[in-house]
Amino acid sequence: MLSFATVHIMHLLTTNKWVGVSVALSLFVVMGVLLAVVTVRAKNHIKPRKHVHTVRCIAIAVNAIADGMALSSLFVYLGRFPALWQSAEAAAVLIGLFALYLALTYIPFARKHYIICMAIYLLLIVGLGITLCVMASKAVRPVSLMMILYMIIFIAFFITLADSAHDAKEHIERVAYSSFAGVIVALIVLAIISDGGGDFLSGADAGGLGPSGANKKRNPYAYMPYDYAAFAAMTKVTNPKYSDHPPFPPIKP
Repeated sequence: MLSFATVHIMHLLTTNKWVGVSVALSLFVVMGVLLAVVTVRAKNHIKPRKHVHTVRCIAIAVNAIADGMALSSLFVYLGRFPALWQSAEAAAVLIGLFALYLALTYIPFARKHYIICMAIYLLLIVGLGITLCVMASKAVRPVSLMMILYMIIFIAFFITLADSAHDAKEHIERVAYSSFAGVIVALIVLAIISDGGGDFLSGADAGGLGPSGANKKRNPYAYMPYDYAAFAAMTKVTNPKYSDHPPFPPIKP
């Protein structure tokens, strides 16, 4: 819920596509370093373990905020945010799917064959999510994309259910480490919004220094655009050096 709320808060705070993902990656680095330092100090009996537990809980919350910040950059880039009610429904669906499997863990078969059951459950959810995203209309496409990216975080938290933790504090440790799966989401967003040069090429185009908009959208694996091909053909015809035949037929006296 904290992550979904951050997406819409960032919608009100910035219109720059780089702000959210940049701050998000910085937060991940800071929390990773802080968590590592506190853990090492606790193992060396320099700091009490209760401080480690507190930092882990803080890391989970801060990383959730970073997830929302990273996703906000994607929606700024796309020029369209999901509606608030759509985000609320998406959050409810993900929480409901998580709670549903918690209920399934009371079935003896799910406990005995937990790896198979968890794998099948994840495959069904991911397959359904991809199908809905592909078939989504333009109005619900932003929230569908959000759901697909949140699947990465969902899976990271989901696999901790069967982790061999002795108590709640140890389980929180696993969840804290899993919360860094948001780094994958941030890197995916960063790759999408980079757009082959981003704002630098946009500024170059304005000054006439960069490639034109048509060339930026050109498929690099396709054949040469017509204007370049025509220019090359004309050069070859009019320049005897690059032609097997004279440029013009000889004129008879």
